[in-house]
Amino acid sequence: MSKHILGLTSKEDGVVSKALKTIHDKGTQASIRPLLEAFAARKDDALREEMLSMLSSMKLSAAEDIFLDGLADPKLAHVAGDILQCLWSSGFMCDGRLTLVVEVACQGDFKQAMEGATLLEQLETVQDEKDLLEAQVIVGEALGDASKQGIAPLLEGMKAHLAMLQDTLM
Repeated sequence: MSKHILGLTSKEDGVVSKALKTIHDKGTQASIRPLLEAFAARKDDALREEMLSMLSSMKLSAAEDIFLDGLADPKLAHVAGDILQCLWSSGFMCDGRLTLVVEVACQGDFKQAMEGATLLEQLETVQDEKDLLEAQVIVGEALGDASKQGIAPLLEGMKAHLAMLQDTLM
């Protein structure tokens, strides 16, 4: 593992800052997952915000799959809302992984549901009908769950958008 990736988890802020600069200037797709994991492990501070900013402006196409794999990783569940934000702000469409995005959005708090709904709303068409149907079932089940009352308006929005996407298939 390269020195700048190892520096992401240093206890010394200066080392972390230098690692972030190196990744910003010379980072490759191999830097994305370690950066995501360092972000997830770090306490709230300016360096964590810088990490989120870098992740949110990721333009490497490989980042989409890395973010989606992160959504499915239970060790990163506490930052799922942030990962959804990164997917959205990087302009990724999550084609074929709509079920995962909706499932994660429905499992979380208001921020996570909002980020998932925002990501979903940027989609104008889908190619995978099975994925869409599974996403609709997940949202329907969440709407029937009394513990999801706090995110019900977001769930209603997701339901409506998924119905619109269904219409584009026909």
